[in-house]
Amino acid sequence: MCEFCTKHGEGKDWYLNVKNYSLDLLNDPKRKKYVKNFFHGFAEGYRRYSIYKTAMKIPLIGTLLKMRCRNAAMREHWGQVIPIEDVEKVLSIATSVVRVPCVCHKIASGKEKRVCFLVSLDDRLFDTEGMIDRSYFGPPDLAKFEKFDKRSAVDFMRNEELHGAIHTIWTEMTPFIGAICNCTDTGCIAINTYKEMFPPFFHGEFVASIMENDCAGCGECVKICPFGALKLGDTTKKAEVAHNKCYGCGICRRVCKKNAISLERRALVPA
Repeated sequence: MCEFCTKHGEGKDWYLNVKNYSLDLLNDPKRKKYVKNFFHGFAEGYRRYSIYKTAMKIPLIGTLLKMRCRNAAMREHWGQVIPIEDVEKVLSIATSVVRVPCVCHKIASGKEKRVCFLVSLDDRLFDTEGMIDRSYFGPPDLAKFEKFDKRSAVDFMRNEELHGAIHTIWTEMTPFIGAICNCTDTGCIAINTYKEMFPPFFHGEFVASIMENDCAGCGECVKICPFGALKLGDTTKKAEVAHNKCYGCGICRRVCKKNAISLERRALVPA
């Protein structure tokens, strides 16, 4: 188990520790200010994105900058890839599930795409006089923050998998957990940061496993994997997994018509 999980997980996956959703954490004055201003603060930070991306290409300076940015992200807004089964477990902890516009898509395209869910143990976080400043998305409009029941939220996220979306869980000043996002290659700052600078999220606790005898070699899993962890073998023409690249999102399972893909605990896979 990694140091992060040891510190925040108390012997289990850190994002399944109910203390990381607790109101005691949320009531910290610094965190309360961070949460309230999150959308505006995220947009402000993104204005430095291109500068950082360029600087990280400079030898030595780039390495040091990556370390500094990664450490800052782990303290403030850090994520982990989780499969849909663990999304359901997280939602079983939360008492409030609200869909909101994705700040990444708003920044990247100026358009709304509602694929993010705020999760909380307190409904007041999302009410009209709540702790979050919604003005980043325009005038007050309750429809922009939509309450979901847990089953509908899971169904929505399962459907997003068909469009290549991975599920990621995020802190708002670690270890407080505030959101589950559904990230794709299009307009997602987290995915772009992973590709262009450094991974802003942990590998998942699982890895994909291929049942070779059942694999038809269609290559659909290869196409949908956002991490380049799957390929067709040169001789077998069957899907193969590079476990060091696999983030355990599980979306490859959704496109496998032969049900030849499953997830295994990462800790149980020697590779």
